[in-house]
Amino acid sequence: MSKPCFQLKGGLFTLTVLHLQTNDLKEFEETLNTKIAESPDFFKQLPVIVDLSQLPEDALHLDFNWLKNLLINQGIIPVALHNIPKNLLNKATQSDWGIFPNIQPRYDKPKAEKVEIEPKKEVEKVTAPQEEITAVKLVTNHIRSGQQVYHPGGDLIIINTVNTGAEVLADGNIHIYGALRGRALAGVKGDTSARIFCQSLEAELVSIAGKYKVLESIADEWRGKAVQIYLENDDLKIEQFTKEF
Repeated sequence: MSKPCFQLKGGLFTLTVLHLQTNDLKEFEETLNTKIAESPDFFKQLPVIVDLSQLPEDALHLDFNWLKNLLINQGIIPVALHNIPKNLLNKATQSDWGIFPNIQPRYDKPKAEKVEIEPKKEVEKVTAPQEEITAVKLVTNHIRSGQQVYHPGGDLIIINTVNTGAEVLADGNIHIYGALRGRALAGVKGDTSARIFCQSLEAELVSIAGKYKVLESIADEWRGKAVQIYLENDDLKIEQFTKEF
């Protein structure tokens, strides 16, 4: 029997989520052009998920084909739609977009369910074995271009360099005892108290709980310095250490 020519496997990838907040695509195009002009390299061939959960509830129309072509013409790669409102779901499914299968349309009111209360019974408690989550993951080798390192449930410590084109992610803090030249995303599940610490800031992108800065938007005064990066009042802050560690 001949060897199969391809395999389908699940994988974990980090994708940028574009939260569309208006169905006025002319206004969206103007705002997008401004953002791209600020950081053209960041948006080049950037795969995005378009999340529609923040659209106004009275939005009854959205030209999905125009939206897709608009993104493609800007060099952005549209991957799929997410969190589609109920009143736009039919148009979305008929469009040439990928759609996440686990979407729950908004604006549906949950139906009340009749609940029957049974007499209390003595039940033997059984403790199920739980998968151990390590609070800290330590990596000692270089993170090379094209590599991705993700640590769920805790902090990620890298005693080396994160090269350009590499990506490191953690649910908690990220500590890099070397140069950060690639991407670092801390608090990826929404922990706004997470921080990034690095010996030398030369990053393509840094992000805390979804708030990010790209290389072009990082002030020259922080580049090559030992810094910590954190959120303050929903704004991404960069602060130099008084002395390098």
